[in-house]
Amino acid sequence: MGEPTIAELVETHAVDGGTTKSAIYKGLGLMFAGLALAGVFIPGWPTVSWAVPAAFFFSLSSKRLFRWTLSNRFFGGAMYKYYATGKTIPRHAKIGICTMIALSAAISAFGVFKVSYPADPGYGPTTIAIAGLIGIWYVARVVKTRAQTDSCLVE
Repeated sequence: MGEPTIAELVETHAVDGGTTKSAIYKGLGLMFAGLALAGVFIPGWPTVSWAVPAAFFFSLSSKRLFRWTLSNRFFGGAMYKYYATGKTIPRHAKIGICTMIALSAAISAFGVFKVSYPADPGYGPTTIAIAGLIGIWYVARVVKTRAQTDSCLVE
């Protein structure tokens, strides 16, 4: 059996809602989708990183908008592959994400330590380091790894 169609993914992962909570999710999804679309035009600005939460919020609020995140020409291919492979990411992406978390946490902890020393006995930098380690653990162990890193294009 091949990869699921967009319609099958929408039926599996999305709901339509008319509640206040659904409206909030739709608003958050639109905000993240706007940030993702900005990444198409702004060099260095992430695109798919913003599209993932947009798709998540749209899946909780609107089948039509969730379908759009899976099929648009800018980041739809990557989002489709993410959902079609069971919400997995390639191994090289996991390594990059863990590296960025480690660098960000290290720089942040060092910066907080430099600014707050000697007033802070180390709680700030320690908290940042622990949060970074939790993030690395989550990405490395909880997020599923995609078996192969083939193209993200929807055929």
